[in-house]
Amino acid sequence: MIEVLNLGAGVQSSAVLLMSVEGVLPKLDHAVFADTGWEPAAVYRQLEWLESRAEEAEIKVHRVQLGNIREDDMSGEMRGKKWLSVPYFTLNTETGAKGQIRRQCTSNYKIKVIEKFMRRNIMGLKPRQRAPKTAQVNQWFGISFEERARMRTPTADWSMHFYPLVDMKWDRVTCHQWMKAKGYPDAPRSACIGCPYRSNREWREMKEQRPDEWADAVEFDEAMRCKGGTTGDLFLHSSCVPLSEANLWTDQDKNQMRLWDDECSGMCGM
Repeated sequence: MIEVLNLGAGVQSSAVLLMSVEGVLPKLDHAVFADTGWEPAAVYRQLEWLESRAEEAEIKVHRVQLGNIREDDMSGEMRGKKWLSVPYFTLNTETGAKGQIRRQCTSNYKIKVIEKFMRRNIMGLKPRQRAPKTAQVNQWFGISFEERARMRTPTADWSMHFYPLVDMKWDRVTCHQWMKAKGYPDAPRSACIGCPYRSNREWREMKEQRPDEWADAVEFDEAMRCKGGTTGDLFLHSSCVPLSEANLWTDQDKNQMRLWDDECSGMCGM
């Protein structure tokens, strides 16, 4: 059995990889990071550090990529085939009705990319070649105990799913405490810069502490609204006002949907 981790470089999957490096968990063969091309700088720094630690334990870390999600949505390149990937909030300017576009980014830029890499590069299958009917890959996910509702049964015969943090009953706080006790750097939350699933606290933190990323998100928000869509005007903020004008000081966490506490690592949160 080939042991493979879906690596998001956030707290949970970082802890899982490091526990494998230290022998707390079984030895991984591979860790696969699906890069959307629009991750925060802190995620890329964490990934580079994890790569160096994994190399010491002879665990191969792979970066795979479909494209750049920001550029794809800005150019409309993906629209003819897959429509918009980012789950924008929408406002019908005629009726005032609010909604949200179906989220496809995790499937398009994470899940499918990792599965394709595992089939071709890890299992050595050719395009359209039938996969074995028995499990070949034990696919690990950094889903913590409080997120266990996100656990999924594999749809392919060649894959098994393993949730070590759920088995250990570790939540995100426990992962963080373990990493801190080991002297490891604090891992960031892994999500695209323009991910709509952010609380006001997270938008404020970006604006105050990472102004370059905030400016990037604001520019993207404006550009996509100008393009519009069949469902109405598009927004990154759930209030359906321009991100640059959104009130970030309200207790919005109660109505701002969050699909994961820490990272987007290739497992649908729905």
